[in-house]
Amino acid sequence: MLQIPEKLFVTRSVHRTLGLDPNNSILSCGFIHHTRHLPQNENLVFKYYGALLLLSGEGTYLDKDGKSTRIYPGCFVQRLPYIKHSTITKEDGKWLEFFVCFGYETYRSLRHMGLLLDQPVLSPGLSQSLLDRCLLLYDHLEHSTQEQLPYLLLEAQQLVFGIYDMHRRQSLRPSVRTLLYEARDLLGSGQIPDDSCRGTAEYLGLGYENFRKLFRQEFHMPPHTYLIQKRLNSAKELLLQDSLSIQEIAARTGYPDSFSFSKQFKKYTTLTPRQFRALHQVPGADRGSARQT
Repeated sequence: MLQIPEKLFVTRSVHRTLGLDPNNSILSCGFIHHTRHLPQNENLVFKYYGALLLLSGEGTYLDKDGKSTRIYPGCFVQRLPYIKHSTITKEDGKWLEFFVCFGYETYRSLRHMGLLLDQPVLSPGLSQSLLDRCLLLYDHLEHSTQEQLPYLLLEAQQLVFGIYDMHRRQSLRPSVRTLLYEARDLLGSGQIPDDSCRGTAEYLGLGYENFRKLFRQEFHMPPHTYLIQKRLNSAKELLLQDSLSIQEIAARTGYPDSFSFSKQFKKYTTLTPRQFRALHQVPGADRGSARQT
């Protein structure tokens, strides 16, 4: 267990803003030490993203429905925007947290990209390197100029992503992680009879819903999104070959027909396959051999 230096058991924080709207421009972090439960930590609703890494002490997290989760050193508690929650502190004088906050629009963008989870309590554990990163962010933010704040916003996000990575490594057994990487290679490869997301999960002996959850935790996107990206990347390479028709490319990349392929290709690239091929045509090349049925 990481020993927290006694000198850190002092409340100190730094709060900055990158713009005029406090809910979207907030950037803050710091250490909070208290010896008793504070009523103001009950039924909280943040209008921005906040999170705390518990360094010392114990308590209970209550979600919007009153479901309780025990929290202890090494827990990472996400205070998700506009969701009511409570944090009940054990009154033993040991509570010390490091918190970080950034704006709602930043949170929403990261959530939309699948980079942040809606799971309120994670278990990354503690390490000296993680504590050092918390101290470094605090020091950087405390002594920053206004011009440096965008870079520190990225540093705050990188800290959260690092904590996410620690949580994944703590929660996944090596055997499960091996299966997930095998699933990633099999998706859309044509190596198994049904290389769809559900077919791949069944082939590896994983329950589909659990597979979706674990795949997203490990690779920051749902397996269906990964499969689409993989198929479209293969299609783009094949479209550069003059000898293949759109129908042939659709079949090779796992689509039932050229219509389904073209529809999804345009949805994700804003171009039809023919437009993509024409855009990447080498000037002066003879494309007469292309058979675009």
